[in-house]
Amino acid sequence: MTTASTLAFQDDYLATWTEPDPEARRRRIEKVWAPEGRLVVSSLGVTVEGVAAIAAHIAHVHDDLIAGKGLVFRYDQQVEAPGSVLLRWSMLAPTGAVVGRGVDVVFRDDAGRAQTVLMFMGVD
Repeated sequence: MTTASTLAFQDDYLATWTEPDPEARRRRIEKVWAPEGRLVVSSLGVTVEGVAAIAAHIAHVHDDLIAGKGLVFRYDQQVEAPGSVLLRWSMLAPTGAVVGRGVDVVFRDDAGRAQTVLMFMGVD
């Protein structure tokens, strides 16, 4: 079962990656992520720590892979557990074809912010 608070979190979390306006994206990141948050990106073998570093990473990903490409992201599955949520997502080309899939496992702090995110890309 997915609660209303998790649905709001999911929408905000996705917008941290897709928001075109850099300032609005930064505000969302600061809302969604705990200050000492940690993002582990399996495909890159990279761990990014702290809101500033996470914001810089997300900005790079957005500018490099999302902006101007017409890609659309959608959640295919959400599974909630106490203090965490699994988000399975698909990335769609403008034609609607699936061009990527992944799973983000989000561990949330007591305030509901992302404390640790394990990102697995290339998942079917």
